[in-house]
Amino acid sequence: MDNHTNYRLERLRGQLVAAAMRRQNFLHREVILLSQTLDQLILKAQCEKSKSLGPKAT
Repeated sequence: MDNHTNYRLERLRGQLVAAAMRRQNFLHREVILLSQTLDQLILKAQCEKSKSLGPKAT
């Protein structure tokens, strides 16, 4: 994972934690949207990492 992606992940994670603490509700729209965005970014990073590793030898 490159530095830019890692920075984005950590920044978004911080925003998610702050929103959850501020709202005191994991079901608040802001918290859910941040969580979904973070999930998408994590999935994208994992897919890119998997592609860079190439096919597994069995």
